[in-house]
Amino acid sequence: MKRWLYIALLMMPALAAAQEGIGHWRDCFDYTTVYHVVAAGERVYGSCRGGMYYFSPDDGSATGMGKATGLSDAGVATIAHDQATQCLVVAYDNANIDIIHNDRIYNISDIKRSEMAGNKSINHIRFHDGTAWLATGFGIAVLDLERHEIRETYYIGTGGAHTAVFDIAFTADSIYASTAEGLKSLAIDERFPGISDRWRNDQRLGGTTITELDTIGGTLLLATYTIDPEQLTLYRSNPSGYSVWASGEIKSMRSGGGMVCVATPQGVERYNAALQPIDTVRTMEWGPVYAFDAVTDNDGTLWIGHAWAGIVGIDTDGHIHGNIPQGPAAGDNAYRLVPTLDGMLLCPGGHSSTYAAAGIEPNMFYAEGHSWEGLDLSNGALAGQHDLLDAAVNPKDTSEIVAALWGCGVVSIRNKKVQEFYNDTTTGVLQSYTPDGIYHTLLTGSVAFDRAGNLWVLNSHSRYALAVRRTDGTWEHFATDALSSLLQVDKLIYDSINNWLWFAGRDNAIYVHDGEGRMARINPNRGSKLETEFVNTIVQDRSGNIWIGTNKGIKVIYDTYNAFKNGGHGEESPVSCSNITITNGSFAEYLMAYENITTIAVDGANRKWVGTATGGLYLISANGLEQIEHFTASESPLYSDKIICIGIQPRSGEVYIGSVQGLQVYRGTATFAETMPQEHIYAFPNPVRPGYDGPVAIKGFTRDALVHITDAAGHVVYSTQAHGGQVVWKTRTASGTPVASGVYYVFASDAMGSNRSVAKILIIR
Repeated sequence: MKRWLYIALLMMPALAAAQEGIGHWRDCFDYTTVYHVVAAGERVYGSCRGGMYYFSPDDGSATGMGKATGLSDAGVATIAHDQATQCLVVAYDNANIDIIHNDRIYNISDIKRSEMAGNKSINHIRFHDGTAWLATGFGIAVLDLERHEIRETYYIGTGGAHTAVFDIAFTADSIYASTAEGLKSLAIDERFPGISDRWRNDQRLGGTTITELDTIGGTLLLATYTIDPEQLTLYRSNPSGYSVWASGEIKSMRSGGGMVCVATPQGVERYNAALQPIDTVRTMEWGPVYAFDAVTDNDGTLWIGHAWAGIVGIDTDGHIHGNIPQGPAAGDNAYRLVPTLDGMLLCPGGHSSTYAAAGIEPNMFYAEGHSWEGLDLSNGALAGQHDLLDAAVNPKDTSEIVAALWGCGVVSIRNKKVQEFYNDTTTGVLQSYTPDGIYHTLLTGSVAFDRAGNLWVLNSHSRYALAVRRTDGTWEHFATDALSSLLQVDKLIYDSINNWLWFAGRDNAIYVHDGEGRMARINPNRGSKLETEFVNTIVQDRSGNIWIGTNKGIKVIYDTYNAFKNGGHGEESPVSCSNITITNGSFAEYLMAYENITTIAVDGANRKWVGTATGGLYLISANGLEQIEHFTASESPLYSDKIICIGIQPRSGEVYIGSVQGLQVYRGTATFAETMPQEHIYAFPNPVRPGYDGPVAIKGFTRDALVHITDAAGHVVYSTQAHGGQVVWKTRTASGTPVASGVYYVFASDAMGSNRSVAKILIIR
């Protein structure tokens, strides 16, 4: 299958930085770590964990590339550029392929869609005579760069069997392939390369895995991998066989610009065509060089794929070039998303399903618009810690953010710097888990503030699973062994209606505590006709109901007021966890009964955004009876169908989506609204210029306002009700006819006819 698209990010910089329209997506990759770098004339491309970007040396700009801008997939495996055809080939982890030529993207999904058994991964890409030769997990695939199709597939294992090919190289008279069966070669003019017996076996480096091949000046270069010690050994061909010319902790070996670059964590070493050392680049003025990849351009510039500085170039005069697009430097790890009044917090930690720590470096990333910043770690307060899982903003002092670290405790953060560390020693309240009497870990998995500014902390694997820091700074904890001897919990929400705490974890139960002493255990299968085994997420909607995401769909607690009806001493609560029944004609089923629900977020219109483990992202109505949207990786810019977390920015209505492939943003149609309208009603785009046929978003209304749009003569052309504090108008009349050029007025009021607000929109056809 083939298709092409223009790369959407090839716009004026001012437009690229502008606010996205309703229904638009934005990529938020971590661009700081570049694994592959290729010089392609006026651009230098670098691949990252999820996507890629290009640096333009002429103006110093850096432009991100992902599914939101036209790429066909997320999770880039490798990239390569052909100077002869000026084609960039992008291979993805799932074996999908894009060819980018003249800013058009052509997708070749044949390998991805094929039903062949076994490994389909694409390990390296090499070019020869207008074709790209793909070293894959099953053999060699030859891609025609002009016709945009797979021309041939060669299975070169013994007897024509599938065998992994790690790399390919071309010399004047031969084609070489490093395979799981060793090094193989073929005459370059062989008429039948698909016959496996025509490939000659070279046993002179038998017993080692050859991971990379390259050539310089007609000399074949090889890299072999060993586990003990873990290193690459580099060989060169000679008349008598192969000889070693370098070894060590090598990340890549690349020829280009008449040199060979060897990238290592300690820097880049360059060699001439005779493989004699030329120079070594270990540091730059702002820090050390940790190179995953490196290549020399034809003009002598050294381009480095850096471990934490993105694409870095050093020209022949020693000048340093480089830039990185905006994005969270979180390694595409997204565990929880926490909305703030003006932005979003990304918590990139994690733990396994058995609560083992993931060991992710502790940090937290702040988004305001398109800008991202991490914590200031210069004071060393988080040195040796790991896995920042959750955060909460103090409603009484918004300069304070408190974050929970799995295995480490809780920290208070101001001005993006850790100010205080709360653990078992400093509080005398939080309790460590010591299963063997020696191993010591403080499992604090979630935090929440109540309306008074008290900080609540979940202390998992403890007899005192709920703790609080009062507004006066004192700490207190509550015995929860009436619920369970050692609660294993990591999900905490504050009930703003009842002023209670709800929490959940591993044991297929939900717990509620009134913050004073009453507590109850809630059975998620009580009142439900569909029994489930796991509670993955809980959230409270704007009506006060508790929505539960389970391994078999969604359940809702509507009678929260009955939580302590059985006494509140740790008994099972009588509240019901009800299924929502969906009727489709004569058939009825429970809401998302076949989906494993991983996360739920509530938008300004009380609608639910639902993330799943395999089914992608859903938007359902406030009562759950209507499916409004369903996004999947195959049918939308969504990176992956496995969603980890969702956060909704209240003012903009932007939906932040964290999946196993990283973070992205979708601009939704609903914003959160106050009981009073904002001082100014804001519409975008405004004015609506010729050629634009998308919607206009109008926000700042009072909650669920009644909105009427009139022409200059006062005739109503469209009426609707706001979703939260926002209306989306498609610049059409109620009958669907596009409105003419002119000034249009927006009038709004609440249900009682008060709290009126007015705006105007200019439309130019």
